[in-house]
Amino acid sequence: MMGIFKEDTETKRVIFNVRLDLAERLESAKETAKCMGKKLDVDSAVDKAIERFLKKAEKKLQEIQEKKQGKHTEKQETAPQTAPQPDAEPGAPEDADVSEDVA
Repeated sequence: MMGIFKEDTETKRVIFNVRLDLAERLESAKETAKCMGKKLDVDSAVDKAIERFLKKAEKKLQEIQEKKQGKHTEKQETAPQTAPQPDAEPGAPEDADVSEDVA
């Protein structure tokens, strides 16, 4: 069960945007609670919402990462495995004619 009033815990300040109507309602509720000598526990509500969001985001990011690694592995498996010849110059095509025409 989510508490309504705030208990102090260790936090880190993070700044992000919120819809104007929500911000105005929040400020109004905070003022009302303050007049009653209370503090709203907005931090816990935000923590829980961010936790749910992060679980979904981290899962999706991991899926994307695994797909990229799978594609990278497929490309490595399908790429021809050719090793340069010991006396070939690096970057020179293996079958290219490197002799010069003497006129």
